[in-house]
Amino acid sequence: MNMKLVAAGLLCALVAACGGGGDDDGAPAPAPAPVPAPSPEGFWVGRASTGTEVYLAVLDDGKTWGLYQSGNYIIGALAGETSYNGSQLSGSGRDFNLISRTISPGTYTGTFSAKNYVDVRLSNGSTFTGRYDTSYDQPASLAAVAGTFAGTGVTGTTWPQAVTINVSSTGQITAPSSQGCGGSGSLLPRASGKNVYDVSITFQGSSCALGNGTTVRGIAIYDSTQRGLWAVAMNNAKTDGFIYSAVKN
Repeated sequence: MNMKLVAAGLLCALVAACGGGGDDDGAPAPAPAPVPAPSPEGFWVGRASTGTEVYLAVLDDGKTWGLYQSGNYIIGALAGETSYNGSQLSGSGRDFNLISRTISPGTYTGTFSAKNYVDVRLSNGSTFTGRYDTSYDQPASLAAVAGTFAGTGVTGTTWPQAVTINVSSTGQITAPSSQGCGGSGSLLPRASGKNVYDVSITFQGSSCALGNGTTVRGIAIYDSTQRGLWAVAMNNAKTDGFIYSAVKN
């Protein structure tokens, strides 16, 4: 037996410094960072039991925004907050029914598997099962979203109207006045680094559906493949909001 090799092996085991620096003072290694609990954060896409397509965004702070679509038409929206415990989730919010022109409070409960699926039941009896959309993990980009969008804007109590929005390379929004109402504000990437923008718009004009000087705040999502933008934002009182769907020119 090679006693020199044995002695070297014992020294390595006792000192734990072989192949490393020689400045170890014997202090314990730092504890590993805690692993975040799995959460329902992300984009979720699926179909409700009512037959409508659902697009849901649960953000890192629990804020939850969604659209209901039938064919190419937006027929509803959701603005609320989601909490979770283990694989269980629950939440509450305001439901916009654009068919009946009503806004009502609602709650929901369900289960989820992080970045896999959500299975939700709403207080009105309908259900929704969605799959995870990995586009959530792509970073938002002002360079990508900058441009002119032509689409449709609607509130919870008024009919849709054609709305054009310009987004600058610095995230400034301008909506040229049309039929006595225009707007301005900002669309900026969220600090989370995900594919979501914080949006704020102040409307100006005597014919604005939400009132002259009203500011709405919410989120916007841009699909670079389809060149499509959708946004949902609420007024400060959370009694009404602005829903927008458009395509970049």
